[in-house]
Amino acid sequence: MMAALAFIVAIGVLVTIHEFGHYLAARSCGVRVLKFSIGFGKPILQYQHTPQSTLWVLSWIPLGGYVKMLDSRETEASETAEQQGVANDWSRAFDRQKVAAKMWIVFAGPLANLLLAFVCYWGLIAQGEVGLKPYIGPVESGSLAAQAKLRSGDLVVSLDGKPIGTWQDAQWQLLEAWVAHKSLTVVTRTPQGESHTHVLPMSKLPGEPEGDVLQKVGISMLMPVIPAVVGEILPGSVAEKSGLQVGDHILRVNNKPVEDWQQFVKWVRANPSQPLKVEYQRGSETLQVKLLPETVVEAGQKIGRLGAGVNMDAVDLTPYRVERQYSVAEAALRAVHRVQETIVFTLKMIGKMLTGQASLKAISGPVSIADAAGETAGLGLKPYIGFIALLSISIAVMNLLPIPVLDGGHLLYHMAELIRGEPLPDKVLEIGQRVGLGLLGVLMFIAFFNDINRYLVG
Repeated sequence: MMAALAFIVAIGVLVTIHEFGHYLAARSCGVRVLKFSIGFGKPILQYQHTPQSTLWVLSWIPLGGYVKMLDSRETEASETAEQQGVANDWSRAFDRQKVAAKMWIVFAGPLANLLLAFVCYWGLIAQGEVGLKPYIGPVESGSLAAQAKLRSGDLVVSLDGKPIGTWQDAQWQLLEAWVAHKSLTVVTRTPQGESHTHVLPMSKLPGEPEGDVLQKVGISMLMPVIPAVVGEILPGSVAEKSGLQVGDHILRVNNKPVEDWQQFVKWVRANPSQPLKVEYQRGSETLQVKLLPETVVEAGQKIGRLGAGVNMDAVDLTPYRVERQYSVAEAALRAVHRVQETIVFTLKMIGKMLTGQASLKAISGPVSIADAAGETAGLGLKPYIGFIALLSISIAVMNLLPIPVLDGGHLLYHMAELIRGEPLPDKVLEIGQRVGLGLLGVLMFIAFFNDINRYLVG
C-alpha cells in the first residue's frame, strides 16, 4: 500500500509538471489549449471556467497525461473548437505557428521535468549534506579491490583526480567508471598520513552495472562496531510477530556467535525464507526463537528481511561523519552539476543498451519503480524527494529520445520541417506514428518482463 501510494504521488507530480510545461509554453506562444488532462480513462473531476477556456480533467489511471491544443488538422480538435465557438480563430492553432514556436512548446515538457529535478536537488543541498567519510572497511579476498591492493582503514582521497568527500561521491564515480568500462586511479591515505596510488580496473567487473557497486568491487564502508541490540521493530514485520522486542541483544544465530549488528544483518540477508535459530538476551534471561526472514527483491537479488533495526542514535558516528554546508549560490551550482551528471549517465546507459554493451535488464517497469518509490518514501522525505528528482530526469531524457509519438520524435519532425520549409507529408507522419507506437510497445513489454523476472526469478 505504501509503495502504491508513493508511486501514484510521484507519477502524479511528474506528469503534472511535464504537461504544465507544455501548457505554459503553448500559452506563451498564443496557442489555444482545449484540454489539460492528468491520467487516462474515466474522469474523476472536471473543471472549465467558461466554454472558451481550457477544460481541466483528472482521470482514474494516473500513468500519464496530455495537453490538447487547437489544431486545424485534427477532426476532434476542430469539433471541440466549434463547440467552444473558436473555429474561426485558427491563428491560435498549434499547426499554424512558426517552427520555432512549435519546437519550444514540445521541448517545454521535458524542460519542466529537468527544472523540477534541479529545484529538488537545490532544496536538498541547500539544507546541507551529511555523509560518511570514505574510510575503507573490510576488503574481500580475491576481489577487484584486493587486486588493486586497497587496504582496510585507509581513506579514499580522490578518484581519477576528483576529490572524494563522502562515500556517496565515491559510489557515483565508481558507478560511472563501471558503465564506461574504464580503470580508476585511486589515491588513498593511511592513518599515519602516507599517500598511496592504486589502479582499479572497473572494466574487469563481471555482470551488469546494477546493484551495490561497493559490493561488486569488494569493499565496504568502515563503520564503528555496532552492538547487536535491537533498536526498532517495524509494525507487522517478521520480527514483531516472532516476539522480538527493542533492547533484545542477539547472541547467536544457528549456534554461531554474533559479534555485531552488521554480522547479524548479513545472516538475515543471506537467508531469505530460510529458518534461523536465534538466541538472544532479554534482561537476565537467555531466550531462543526460530525466525523465517521474508524474501524481498533488492537490486534484482532476493534477500532476507526481518523488519528489525538498530538504534543508530546510540552509536558514536562522529569520527566517520562529514557535514557540508553551502550558500544558496553554491547549492544551485551543485544542483546543476548533479542534474548534468545524471543526464550524462542516463544517456551512457541508453547508449550501452543500444550497442549491446549493457543488458536490457536495466529497463525498469512500473512495478520496480513503485517498489523503489515505496522504499525511498519509507526512508523519509529527503530520500523520496531525491528519488522524484532522479525519476524526473529519466522521464525528461526518455521523452527527448528521437522516437515518434514522444517529444523527441516531434522535435525531429519540426527540425525536418525547418530544413524542408514545409511540414512532412501526412503519410510520413502516419508511418512514424506506427513505428513509434511499436517501439514503445516493445519497451513496455521489456519493462514488464523485467519486473516479472525480478520478482519471480530474482
